[in-house]
Formats: sequence, structure tokens, C-alpha cells
Amino acid sequence: MNIKSLLIGSAAVTAAVSGAQAADAIVVPEPEPMEYVRVCDVYGAGFFYIPGTETCLKIGGYVRYQMGYSDGDFVEQEGWDKYARATVTLDARSETELGTLGGFIELRFQSEATPGSPLEIDGINEGGALSYNLTSATSRVQQAIISLGGLSMGVADTLYDAGLSAEFDVGGGDRAHFIRYTFDAANGFQATVALEEVDDAYDWTPNVVGKVGFTQGWGGLNVWGAYDATAEEFAAKAIARVNLTDALWLEGIATYESGINFYSVDVFDATGGDIAGFPFRAGAEWSAGGLIGYQFNPRFKASIGAQYLSGVGHELGEAFSVDGIDAIRAGATIDYAIVENFNAKLAINYTTFDGTFLTSGGVVEDPEQWHGFLRLQRDF
Repeated sequence: MNIKSLLIGSAAVTAAVSGAQAADAIVVPEPEPMEYVRVCDVYGAGFFYIPGTETCLKIGGYVRYQMGYSDGDFVEQEGWDKYARATVTLDARSETELGTLGGFIELRFQSEATPGSPLEIDGINEGGALSYNLTSATSRVQQAIISLGGLSMGVADTLYDAGLSAEFDVGGGDRAHFIRYTFDAANGFQATVALEEVDDAYDWTPNVVGKVGFTQGWGGLNVWGAYDATAEEFAAKAIARVNLTDALWLEGIATYESGINFYSVDVFDATGGDIAGFPFRAGAEWSAGGLIGYQFNPRFKASIGAQYLSGVGHELGEAFSVDGIDAIRAGATIDYAIVENFNAKLAINYTTFDGTFLTSGGVVEDPEQWHGFLRLQRDF
């Protein structure tokens, strides 16, 4: 064997081995591109694109703990009341040829404890030192709204539901199923009309509610009107705000209602609960009130005010009292931001009635009631 034959043989073996190795090689596929969550800044802070779509979503809510105390002449409204609430909101929006398509959901979960009856058994717990609270838990869809442009529908607080930025006042209204249309002129003027359904298996005749408002740097004015088709009564309300300075502001409220209806003011709402004999909105023929508030610094503000209510209970008041009933509600509120998204609110409210009530505890002349609470809330 010569040198030439040896080289040719070595080259042939090397080529054969190389070919075999090439046939057994493992091919690693290219990784799929990863789609990270993108920020959606079209609708403000907190929105992000749902991966694979052009829909923007915002997740929010709050956790609240509140401790309250009531004392006064209404025997069913004395003692401590406490509740814990968790709320989760989902806000989805996207653009269409007909405007912004939205979907809003608010889920509310709440557990509360109210004063219970002391248990006394043959010398045990004499004087009622040990009291048993009645604890209840609730969960519900607080809001579920579909919107497209200015049109919206679903369940939420009635369009009529509004009041002062305080805790003592009442403005009327509750949750309702609705269809609304809002016209926004983009210059501070806004008008809304709504058809609302609140009757449970009674009829399909909707209530009609309207609102017009105007907001500027100096403040704003909003006016509401509502007709309850079942009660065949109506209610009207106006709320104004005037910013005297960057820190000092005034608010005022006036209400009128032709009779007790779904949109009546709930006179006993902030006194710690409903008194015996009024398992519904007592209402008031008319009311007027106001407050003054001051923003001491970005974290601390306070307000104080009062509201006078005339003709409480309307014609039904005669069934629960000897005399006609008027009321004055007053209160003070302190708001303090402990840290960002963690706030504390302290409220002290006082209600006095001019009238004689017939309650389960007997006849009560010109009753008075105190109610206050401390609220801690973490927003996210």
C-alpha cells in the first residue's frame, strides 16, 4: 500500500463518518415570539391590553373595614355595628365604528355584625354584660353595565342616586335595572335620560329619570327629575358646588317629592338603621341642606354641614306619629390619606325629629339619635 492509497482511504472513511453524523443531527426549532402584556394608555392609568386582543382591561376595587356606634331614643338603633367589605371591579373597553364598547362589573362581598340581644340565665350574665351580635354575610353583583358610545344598560345605582360629599345627608334612590343615554357636549355640559325597572314581578312599566349637569373650574350644578310609574309619584333634586378657593368649597342640596316613592329620601338611613314602623323609605316632602369643606393639605380634608327635612313620611306619617314630623340632620366628616391608596374617614352624625313617634318601645317625643363611624379603606 502506498502513500496515495492511504490518503484516499482515509478521506473516504472521514466522509462516511461525517455523513452519518450529519444524518443524526438534532435540529432545535426557533422559539415562538413571546407576547408581553402591553400598557393601554388610551383610557387612563391602570389599563392593559388583554393578550391577543385590542381590548383594554383594568382591574380595581377596594377593601374596607368600618366600625360604627349608635345611641339615642330609638331602642333598635343603639350599640356597635361593624362590617368588612371587599369589592372587585373589572373595566373592559375597546374602540368600534360606533364608539367605545365597554363592559363594567363590580362584585361586592360583605360581612357585618349588628347589636344583638344579651342572654341572661339564672344569674349567668346578669345585667346583659355578654351580648350576642347578629352576623350576616352577603355577596352580589353590585354593578353589571354594557355601554356603547353614549348608550348603556344593566344594573347599578339609579341615575337619581347622588348627594353631598358628606355622610349626614340623604338624596334618595337605590340600585335599579336601567337603559340610559348620555349626551356629553365636551364643554362641561352633560344630559342623561334613563328608563329604570325596580318592581319585582309587578309590571313592566319603567320609571323615567333625567339629569342635566354643568361643570366648570368654579364648581358645578346638577339637576335630577324622576317619575315612579308604580307609585305614580315624582321626585326632583338639585346639587350645587362652588369652589371659593383651591382649598375651600361650598355644597348645597334641595329635594322635593310629591309622595313616597322609590326615589324618596331615606330619612333614617344614617341614624343607624330603620326605626320600628318604617320598613321603607319614609321620604320627606322637601329638604334643603349644605356643607362647607376645607382641604388643609393634599392628605387631609374636613367638612361640616346640615340638612332640614319637612313632612317626613308624607301622609303615612299620621300612622306612626301623633304630630307632623320634621327633622334636622347634621354631621362632620374628616378624611385623611394615611399613605397612598390607604384612607381613613371619621364621621359623626346627629338627627333630631320634631314629632311624636309610636314605636315598638312605646311613645317617643321629639327623638334624637347619634351615629358615628370610623372607616379604613385600601383602594387598588
